[in-house]
Formats: sequence, structure tokens, C-alpha cells
Amino acid sequence: MQQLAAVLPTVAGSIALQRVDCPRDCIFMTVRANYPVVVGVLVSLMALVPAAASNLNFLGNSPLSYFKPEDMELMRQNALKVLDDSSPNAKQSWSNPSTGVSGLAQVRSQFKATDGATCKRLRIVNKAKGLESSATYTACNYPDRGWVLNTEATPAK
Repeated sequence: MQQLAAVLPTVAGSIALQRVDCPRDCIFMTVRANYPVVVGVLVSLMALVPAAASNLNFLGNSPLSYFKPEDMELMRQNALKVLDDSSPNAKQSWSNPSTGVSGLAQVRSQFKATDGATCKRLRIVNKAKGLESSATYTACNYPDRGWVLNTEATPAK
């Protein structure tokens, strides 16, 4: 069985990554049909503001539109590796020579949230076909769910 990451909505303002079993030759979704998952994975593991979530046409001119499933997995693994790193300024690049796409994940800051979770501001950069995108997201680590994007996380006082 091959392990794939599925992005599942949890509570309002957050997205979680969950591993699901899939038969060996399973195709999860094509990259173009995978835009809602792509947005969630930005990891991929990322979140969009609710107003933008209903119109994903802007992704057609982004590096993500050229990502293959293996690129998505490399991006997700890289983001999780950086989030798991204890260094306050963790940063790591990734690339896929077979598709020519690349990216990086970088911790910009970290804090304890009001709910007690350790949270990190994670910058994600993706590059493909001469295009580059960059965005920063808040991910919080929960013992029962792992890293979860949480747009509503605020530092404890």
C-alpha cells in the first residue's frame, strides 16, 4: 500500500494533513483537478482566505499549475521537515530534476498560541517554468493531529 497525504477540512480557519492508504497504482487526482488539495498542502502543506477559496482561476498562472504529483509530495515532505526542525530559523530547499520544479520552506518565526500549541510562520516558495510564488502561513503542532494550518492562531500573552 502506498501512503498519500490527503488534505481534510477540520475546524473553520484550519486544514489538517492526514495519511490515507491507497492501492499501489492509485492516482489521487490530476494536478489540475487537485487545486483545492494543492492550496491545503501548501506543506503543505497552505490556506487561502475564504473569499479567494471560491475562485481558484489564479492558480492557472502559478508554479503549482505545472506541479506533478511527485512534486507535490516533495514540497509537502520538505515543509514538514522544516516544521519539525527545532532550529528557530530552519530553511530547506527541494527540487525535482525530472520535472524542473523546485521550492523552499523557511521558518520565519515561532510562538506559543493561546491554545498552548507551538506555532510557526512558514514561508513557502515554489518555482516552475520561470514562474515563482511565495506565501507565508501559520502552522501549529497539535499532539493528536500533527501540523495544522491555523489562520486564527495568535500568540499567548
